[in-house]
Amino acid sequence: MYQFRDPVHGFIDVSEDELKIINSAPFQRLRNIHQLATTYLVYHGAEHTRFGHSIGVMHLTSRVFDSVTQKVPNIFSDDDNENKRLTAWYRQLLRLIGLTHDLGHAPFSHASEELFENGKQHEDYTKDIIFETEVADYINAIGVKFRSQYGTSYNITPELVWMIYEGKDITNEKFIFPDFLFLKSFMDGELDCDKMDYLLRDSLYCGVTYGKYDLDRFVSTLTAYKHNNQLQLAIERGGVQALEEFVLARYFMFIQVYFHKTRRYLDKVLVKGLKAVLPNGKYPDTTSEYLKWDDTRILNLIAESENDDVMAFKKRKIMTCVLESKAHSGTADKINARMIFNILKKEYRDRVVFDSVDKTAHKLTPMLLSHKDDSGKGIMILDEKTGEVKDIMEESIILESIVKPISINRIYAEKEIADEVLTRIKELQSA
Repeated sequence: MYQFRDPVHGFIDVSEDELKIINSAPFQRLRNIHQLATTYLVYHGAEHTRFGHSIGVMHLTSRVFDSVTQKVPNIFSDDDNENKRLTAWYRQLLRLIGLTHDLGHAPFSHASEELFENGKQHEDYTKDIIFETEVADYINAIGVKFRSQYGTSYNITPELVWMIYEGKDITNEKFIFPDFLFLKSFMDGELDCDKMDYLLRDSLYCGVTYGKYDLDRFVSTLTAYKHNNQLQLAIERGGVQALEEFVLARYFMFIQVYFHKTRRYLDKVLVKGLKAVLPNGKYPDTTSEYLKWDDTRILNLIAESENDDVMAFKKRKIMTCVLESKAHSGTADKINARMIFNILKKEYRDRVVFDSVDKTAHKLTPMLLSHKDDSGKGIMILDEKTGEVKDIMEESIILESIVKPISINRIYAEKEIADEVLTRIKELQSA
C-alpha cells in the first residue's frame, strides 16, 4: 500500500495496482491539465490540476461507499459471503472509475472542448484511453487478481469500468445490471464524489470560502434505500443541513468562480487564439496524438506565436464587461441582451463580444417517487427511524428557493470604447 499526501483529504491510500495507473503516461499527463482552465489568471492560486482531483475522487468513492455499505446490512445480497465478495468487487470498480474519469480532458479542461474533431467530447477520449493505452493493461491485471480470488464472475475490465461510468451497456445502449446503475450514482448524480472533491479543492486553491461544506458530516449521513429493487443513494434527515451546505457551495462557486466574467472572457480569447495556431485549428482525432497535447504544450505554442488573437491572450487584453444580467435572467432577458448585442456588433464589429452561460447547479427533482426525472439525479431524504422517504423539497426551504437555473448574459467592449458602448446600451434599453 502506498500513500499520497493530499492538501484536501490528508493521506490517501493507493494500492500497488492503482499506483501503476497513476504512474502511466496518460495519467501523468493530467499533471499538466489545469483543473479550472484560465481561472488561475483571475484567482492566481488556482494552479491545481486534474491529477490531484482524480486521486481525490478515487479516495472519496471508496470512503462514501464504505460509509454507505457499512450502514446497510447485506446491501447487495442476503448471503453474507456473496455480499462480502460483491462489496469488495464494487469498491474496486468505483475506485477505478474515480481514478480514470478525467483522463480524456483537453488542455485547459472544458475551456477548449469546442476544438475537438467530429463532435467528440472529452468522455470519448477518456473511453479511448481506457481501452487503447497501457491503462487497459493495468485494469485487466486487477481483473485477473479478482477472478483468482473471488471467481470468474467477479471480473474487472476496461469495458466494465466504462459501462458503469456511462450507465449503459456498450452493445445495446440499455441500462445495465441495477447494482451498476447504483454505482454510477457515486460518480454522476447530485450526491456524487466528483462534485464533493472539486468544490473543496477548487475553493482551497482559489483562496475562497464559497465551496466549503462539512464533508465529514455529509459523508456520515449518506445512505441507501431500495425502491422497486433498485438501490439509490439518499441522505438521512440528520444530514439535511450538510446537504444544504453542499448544494449552496456549488451554487456559489458557479456564480463567483466558474462563471467569473474575466475567466469567461479569457476562455473565449484562448480558444480564438488556439483556432489560429493549432494544426487545422483542432485537436487530433487519434488517441495517441491527442495525448501529446497538454497545457504546457499549448502555452509553448502560444509563447512562440505572433498571431493577433494569441497576442491578446498573452498581453491580457481584457475587454470591459459593459452589460451583465442578473444571475437568474429569463428567456426574455437573454433575447433582449442578444438583440442589443446584434445592434452593437453592426456598429462596433469585433470590438464587442457576447457571452451567455446557462447551468442548473443542482438537479434536485426526485426520480423514483414522483417519476418526474428520468436521469436518476434527484435527492431523497430517508428518515432512518421510520424508513420513510421524502423529496428534499419537503425538507429544505433553502434548496427549494435555488432550483432555478443560472443564466447570465454579458456584453464586453474594448476598454477604449467601453464608456461609449455603455451609453449606447442605455439608449437602446430606453428606446
